Amino acid sequence: MRTQNILLCGYLLIFNLVGGSVIAKTNTVLSNQFKAALLCKAEPIDARDSGITTQLNKQKITVKKLEKDGLIDLEYRFTKPLQIANTSVSVVRYQGDSGSYFFAIAKGDMARFAKSIGAKPVPVQLKETLSWGDNINQYYQYTTDVTADNPYPDTILIGRDKTSKQGEFYFGCLRFDY
Repeated sequence: MRTQNILLCGYLLIFNLVGGSVIAKTNTVLSNQFKAALLCKAEPIDARDSGITTQLNKQKITVKKLEKDGLIDLEYRFTKPLQIANTSVSVVRYQGDSGSYFFAIAKGDMARFAKSIGAKPVPVQLKETLSWGDNINQYYQYTTDVTADNPYPDTILIGRDKTSKQGEFYFGCLRFDY
């Protein structure tokens, strides 16, 4: 009986992960879901679904829908900041049209964070493709190799812009539709 329960739990876990719209019922698991999505290891958490918004609100995460013209434009605010690789995250944004960017506004040392995940400075020839806003000092890390079949792999993008506060930067998963 124990083996059957373990198998059933495993199947349910896989089903929930594949479904992409199930949100965890605990803060610890939920923070891991946000971290995985920010580092391109899971799909973005899409609170355009009212069931997901309800679950997030129960975990004291407020969702603000900023969308215009049917575009994805969501903001998640955490009562208790997430701790991700020596950074503190209180706000996550999800923006998209053709492609998307699921990113955190983090407090910490950007260069240290970039180094901790193996990101490299964005080279001149990629600045147009990998630019986000009015940026300065961007880093990137592809999650898979660039190939003929996948010329724009999911990319972790890290940077600051001219309006960033001291010690603040953004990082997240940039996904291309092509």
